[in-house]
Amino acid sequence: MTRTPQKKGKSLKKTKSKIKLKEKRSFVLSAVLKSSAKFVLLFRRTFILWCLANFTFLFVFSFIPNGWTNSLSILWLVAYYVYWCIFIRYVQQHPPYFSLIRIFNGLIPASKIMFINISIYLIVVILPYVPLFMGFRDKYLEFFEQYMGILQSYDSLFGKTLFYLFMLLLSPYTISRPYLAWISSLIGKNRSIIDAYKKTHGNYWNFVFCAAVMSSLFMVSYYIDTIFHLNTLIYLMSVFPVYFNVVFIGIYKIFYKRKPKIKQTSD
Repeated sequence: MTRTPQKKGKSLKKTKSKIKLKEKRSFVLSAVLKSSAKFVLLFRRTFILWCLANFTFLFVFSFIPNGWTNSLSILWLVAYYVYWCIFIRYVQQHPPYFSLIRIFNGLIPASKIMFINISIYLIVVILPYVPLFMGFRDKYLEFFEQYMGILQSYDSLFGKTLFYLFMLLLSPYTISRPYLAWISSLIGKNRSIIDAYKKTHGNYWNFVFCAAVMSSLFMVSYYIDTIFHLNTLIYLMSVFPVYFNVVFIGIYKIFYKRKPKIKQTSD
């Protein structure tokens, strides 16, 4: 007996779902950190040069009067962005390492990352005011006062902890996955953030743990430097970002595997 079109459709859906399940990948942070450390040790001279270049950028920025409020910081930010674009293409071995087309392509996911984070910040700050304008003042006012008290106490340990946990739980959607889309765009691959979400489906807690490890190292270094007045933060900030970009490239390779090149032979 021949299969009906409905049965054929169901069987096709089942096979597609099985293929999707097989295509689902996940990463173990400890394994990626180890492989990234091995890569750094193998190419330690090159790694040191990139760290020195990063140190130079941070050192130059420290001499810009008034920091981000100075118009010169825009030129610095453009140069710093180009530096990271070249770094990603170099580690991924995609010559030419300086490519204006890829740099401009990377601006699209980079601007989306900024837009997502700014939107979340505005939602956190502005959204609590909406119920007040909808006539829920009596029941909502007490909660609103407590909420604004937490926001205003950002400088306190409690406020910082709440904000850190909130951004940490959102990091897979606001930073980690969009960052993979940015890396992909720099080497001429798919720059869609939605595609990055699909490829990394099922890895939410892995990305949260990854963000927790990275941010905790930055925070611990900052507090040690502040408490003991070591003045070594600029040196640590010159190394950590370079290494963590190597880590993210390692994560990227798990989900964005290159297609093998087929050599054409003449008859």
